[in-house]
Amino acid sequence: MRSSLGMATGLFGAHQRRTSATTFFSIGSIRRVSVGSFRQRIGHTRTLTALTLAIGAGASVLIALSPSASKKTQNQPVPTIESASVFSLARSYFVFTCCTIPIIIDNSTSLLNALTHSGIPGLAMVVNFFVRHTFFAQFVAGESVADCRDSMAFLRSRNVGTLLNYAAETDESLQVHSKDLEQLRLQEVERAIDEAGAFEASEAKKGAARGSTMFALKITGLIDPAILERASYTLLRYRSSPLSGGKMIPYPGAPTDDDFKIVANKSECDDEPFLSLKGEVPAMGVLKTDEGLRKGDLEALRSLWNKLRSLSERAKKQGIKILVDAEHSWYQPVIDAYCLLLSQEFNKPSPNDGKWNGPLIYGTYQSYLLRLPAFLEYSMKHAEEHGYALGVKLVRGAYFVQERSKWMTEGRPGPDPIWSNKPTTDCIFNEAVGKVLNTLSQQLKGAHPERALDVVIGTHNAKSVRLIIEGMEKYGLCERKSSGRLQIKDEARGKVFVGQLYGMKDDLGDLILKSFEPDGMPVAVKYVAYGPLSAIMAYLGRRASENKSLMTGDEGAAAERKRIVNELKRRLSEWM
Repeated sequence: MRSSLGMATGLFGAHQRRTSATTFFSIGSIRRVSVGSFRQRIGHTRTLTALTLAIGAGASVLIALSPSASKKTQNQPVPTIESASVFSLARSYFVFTCCTIPIIIDNSTSLLNALTHSGIPGLAMVVNFFVRHTFFAQFVAGESVADCRDSMAFLRSRNVGTLLNYAAETDESLQVHSKDLEQLRLQEVERAIDEAGAFEASEAKKGAARGSTMFALKITGLIDPAILERASYTLLRYRSSPLSGGKMIPYPGAPTDDDFKIVANKSECDDEPFLSLKGEVPAMGVLKTDEGLRKGDLEALRSLWNKLRSLSERAKKQGIKILVDAEHSWYQPVIDAYCLLLSQEFNKPSPNDGKWNGPLIYGTYQSYLLRLPAFLEYSMKHAEEHGYALGVKLVRGAYFVQERSKWMTEGRPGPDPIWSNKPTTDCIFNEAVGKVLNTLSQQLKGAHPERALDVVIGTHNAKSVRLIIEGMEKYGLCERKSSGRLQIKDEARGKVFVGQLYGMKDDLGDLILKSFEPDGMPVAVKYVAYGPLSAIMAYLGRRASENKSLMTGDEGAAAERKRIVNELKRRLSEWM
């Protein structure tokens, strides 16, 4: 652009010099110049007039497209999109357009990594600027929880809760794991829980009910993932051995009361039997060559257990629910074991505990795994038999590409752990929704309603959201009022949440808001990612890759773009 501008300036200067030279030689020349100057002034005037009219028209259009005061009543909450600025709508349209292009989604992680680590001077800075003002702004609320406060407050003002997620992810391909990075991640989680607790306290002072701010905990950020994998193979071997009487549930199995001997054993003298566990377990897809525990791994697991207990104590003090993320299935046996141990300690209501607000610890249940029906049934039964409230985060699942690939490339015995197709996963998910809601209803009517489960259901599927709403009414968790909206019964308040990712599917959150009477305790919740841009690039790329079918399907990015266009049309029609 600079070279073009310089060329234009140079041409204008040359023309000006030639004109000046001729003006001193004849009256005709003077006359021609005078007439030309007059015409030029008229041309400038017309140009300025046209420019003024264009600016005025543009300003009018911008005013027309800007969010205006809504005519919606208390019984008709304002759709989220109607409060969005023109700039944010334009940004969203651009981002979702990119998300409909398969080549961008398929290569997003490697492309971002290549561009940000290129040796070309200034390229990384340009890429970071571009990503920050597009994809980061769309899907990430800030670089810290403090940065997210405004977004959290806006969500709460609309009766929407927040599930915070520190989205800096571990690169599992790296052979060297940093203890310093582990410590930094731990400190960030501690800071986030405290910040979330402060936010909850500030909202409570305004009269809001407590309990709708949560934190998603990714355990692989707190320990070398390779240790989790080795420990998981050891757990699967132990559970299938004569030493354990655990019930066999499809891979990656289910935790048992004896798992603590591996993941949280206080006595170092008992380590040797577990270090020597070897062999294959065909029913669990474990190969003879899968490495078991190394010397020092059990000590690292004990250290992790202490960290998790400390974080749980902190969360309990701050009133922040902890939702333990599901991860790749080869880590899941250890993660499940920790969830079970934490649930038995922190999800038991204490006698005369006036602060009891349901379970503190939630495990994640992935519907695309073959084990889901049996695992969910097992977890509910275990909670009832051991006197604690079960915390359930129910999702479809996001790692199916990697799961299927690992099974095929490594030649593991039996079928891979994923249902054969998405319709089957959808069916399993919907059945699980009904089972959870029905069980909750029965528990609330039972002898120990204080032990009733809580559930956070994550879905971007409109049919599933409607099914959840219908199920809550069907199983008596709410009742329909004369306004046509549903009123959550007192005993069920804060027991069911339905969530979507921040920056996506606001229409589903709006559907939930429209369906329920506002009572200070949200049903809708947003999964709010945060973290430094440099550390979150992998999250942005992986989100696009893992959710390819979601982004490119009928209810994905194309639907989001259609909503944006319809909103702009609505604003223009109201102005005209």
